[in-house]
Amino acid sequence: MGGGPSAENVRQRAEPRPMRCRTADQVPTCFREVTCPYPKEQTAYTAFGATNYSIVGPETGEVVVCFHGLNGSRMLFQEVDKYMARMGGFRVICFDLYAHGLSNAPPVDLCPAGCGPSCCSCSGPKGRYDLDFFVDQTDELLWSLGLENEPLNLVGFSLGGTIAVAFAKRFPRRVRRLVAMSPSGFIPTVPPLYYLLCACFYCLVPLAPHVLCTYWYKQERFTKPLISPKNGGEGMDPQAAKQLWTRFVWQLFVKRGVARATLAICRRVNWFNLSELFEETGRHDRPVLLIWGERDGLNPVMTIGQKVKSFFSNATLLTIPRAGHIVLVDRPAEVVPRIVSFLKMPPDTRMDTTMIPPPQPVQDPPMPSPTQPQPKGDVEAGLIGKDTFREDQMPVPVVLGHSEDISERSRERL
Repeated sequence: MGGGPSAENVRQRAEPRPMRCRTADQVPTCFREVTCPYPKEQTAYTAFGATNYSIVGPETGEVVVCFHGLNGSRMLFQEVDKYMARMGGFRVICFDLYAHGLSNAPPVDLCPAGCGPSCCSCSGPKGRYDLDFFVDQTDELLWSLGLENEPLNLVGFSLGGTIAVAFAKRFPRRVRRLVAMSPSGFIPTVPPLYYLLCACFYCLVPLAPHVLCTYWYKQERFTKPLISPKNGGEGMDPQAAKQLWTRFVWQLFVKRGVARATLAICRRVNWFNLSELFEETGRHDRPVLLIWGERDGLNPVMTIGQKVKSFFSNATLLTIPRAGHIVLVDRPAEVVPRIVSFLKMPPDTRMDTTMIPPPQPVQDPPMPSPTQPQPKGDVEAGLIGKDTFREDQMPVPVVLGHSEDISERSRERL
């Protein structure tokens, strides 16, 4: 367990620390018109400040907790949660991890031993940004919602999938079912920049917000290379490129602590060999659904996917054709109904003798008339797989060796 206090104690004494942001006069002049790209939902005050979360579905439904990936947000599940509530009767919780979306980014704890919340600064307690740090956040959020004794179903993507596995390891009796979409922790090659990060970590973290150059984040300079066609393929949609620019600028120049926190996550989460964690969690006989994109360039399914499956005693591996790393966005109509079908299975299901039925074919909805409003939030219509949404969930590409092109979605359309 992490070095922090128990979730029950946190619930009793958590101070209402809001998300840290710069004041208007502290934001560079060229970025003062940039607005927040994330919709605000509800706020819980956990040990390290505000946690932005949403909860949908009947109060009597089984609880499903959803975890997004590195550099993403709860928006990954913004329509998936409604679908799971409507089609499965689940009570679905989605939240922003610390330093993501609208959750607070506490200062980075640079103590080698890790002092946890007891190590404070004028900006509040300092965080480690390792797996235990995010497991603590999840546990504290559930306590704040009065769900500490409810059986849970966990659904996670990439880093979120690994946090779900770590949560299941710490609280094995609380987790009924587990869905992990290309969980992190098995990147096959350590990139050279990662060694540089490790060597200079204690220097880079304090300097991070001071070396960000506004010149490189001017809108035209940032978006032009993304919009331009590459290698004979399509460039990114201009609106998607602008949205990506807005998100980067807001996180780096308006919200406080994101640059330092991202470096800490890249350094303190084991991205390359989490065999021990997965093997220990996998001894439990709960049903596990692993979902992989056939074209996942970060965690190839034929090697990493099969390796991860071997750690679990009761798991099945589902490979989605023509999907990359962000499989939930690339093929939502194929992935989401299967997740719901899996979550509705009995908790003692043996996955080696069970087949998850494929989703029914879905036809595109008719084009609306000029006076008819465009439908929103319909998973079956495939509306959550747009490029603008995919770019919202891109992992940090360079430090961890991510090479999946952000315009790949345009080459994967049906």
